Amino acid sequence: MPLWNENAVAVERRLGETVILGEGTLAALVAGLRTLRVSALNGVRVSMPDRRVPPFIFEGQGLIELLKDPRRPDVQPARLLAPVVE
Repeated sequence: MPLWNENAVAVERRLGETVILGEGTLAALVAGLRTLRVSALNGVRVSMPDRRVPPFIFEGQGLIELLKDPRRPDVQPARLLAPVVE
C-alpha cells in the first residue's frame, strides 16, 4: 500500500518537449491514466521523484501492468491536463 500513496508525476513527450500530464499520489494518477485509451499512453512515463527504492519509473509495458494492478486502492482520479490541440 505505501507505493500507492507516494507522490508521482506523469509526463509525455510532445513535439520534442516534456509535458506534465498530471501529478498526485500514484493511486490517483493511475486512476486518471486508466481513463485514457491504451494507445494514448505511448510516450507516457510515470515517475516518483521522492522514492528512495525501486521502482522509480513506470513506462511502456510496466505502465500498462501498473494500470491493471488489482491492488490499486479505489481513489478519486487525478485530474490530467488536456491534450495539446494542433
